[in-house]
Amino acid sequence: MTAHYLTIRATKPVQFASCGRVETSRPFRHPTRTLDSYVLLIGIQGTLEIQQENQVYALTKGKTLLLKKGVQHIGYSHSLSPLSYYWFHFYLEDERASYISIDHEKEQLASMIQEPLSQTFSPTIYIPTYSKPPSIERLNILFNQLLDLSQAGAHAYLAASYLMTSLLIELSNQTIDSYRQKKRPLDHELVHIIEWIRVNADREQSVQGIAEHFHYNPNYLSRQFKSKIGMSLQRYINLVKITKAKDLLSSTRKSIREISLSIGIEDEKYFMRLFKKTEGMTPSEFRKAFYRIRLTELGSVLEDKHLE
Repeated sequence: MTAHYLTIRATKPVQFASCGRVETSRPFRHPTRTLDSYVLLIGIQGTLEIQQENQVYALTKGKTLLLKKGVQHIGYSHSLSPLSYYWFHFYLEDERASYISIDHEKEQLASMIQEPLSQTFSPTIYIPTYSKPPSIERLNILFNQLLDLSQAGAHAYLAASYLMTSLLIELSNQTIDSYRQKKRPLDHELVHIIEWIRVNADREQSVQGIAEHFHYNPNYLSRQFKSKIGMSLQRYINLVKITKAKDLLSSTRKSIREISLSIGIEDEKYFMRLFKKTEGMTPSEFRKAFYRIRLTELGSVLEDKHLE
């Protein structure tokens, strides 16, 4: 599948319209329509199939799908399992937006990747039509903050526009980082180790244990990780676990104890100290600042009423 991107001149924030979360256990088919806004969907559970420009996309857990402005999108089939996904609408002036295909515009993206800290600032962000971001938890955290902010009333719409733009920048950065790794790959075994740590974030992990699992000397593995990745292996383990914890804090009602166990940390007090050291606040303070979850059974009529 050819990779397509919406490019945005981010000289000012995009305009927030609305956002929400769809969650239903009944068969659901997305309505057919053409909108004057852009829509970004983030899959949480189940499969939502949508056809756009003769291409059928399957929105599943951890994937994102951009529905283009002025282009008809069609609900391709009914979901056959519990379905849940985030959505938000935003407006963008035509002169600030354009579409590129990576097959035809490699030089544009490659140039930015090879010189990410160029002195010539290029305020362009890249939003893939369809992707699986490597750190979806970060997007989920930002979305839950956006959802919370959107409840504050009309006076919060400017802040919501800035926060939504931050979410789009995060997605763009992850897209660029993924492309950079493909162009300049890390040692194959380190890539495998990184993925293993992410997939097994719910388990107890240690440098010693990971080294034994992959048959390396712990000191040698730590040096290689620091050299290639730019941070210690232990710090990376902690960051993965805290990121997962933040996602759970902002999107579930699990207790601090349950979340600690969910990221493979038996000692709840240690988890709380690690979280505060990393984030500058306790897990409870983080939840009070950003927590809001919407568990609403929505059908197509109600979804149409709220634009998504």
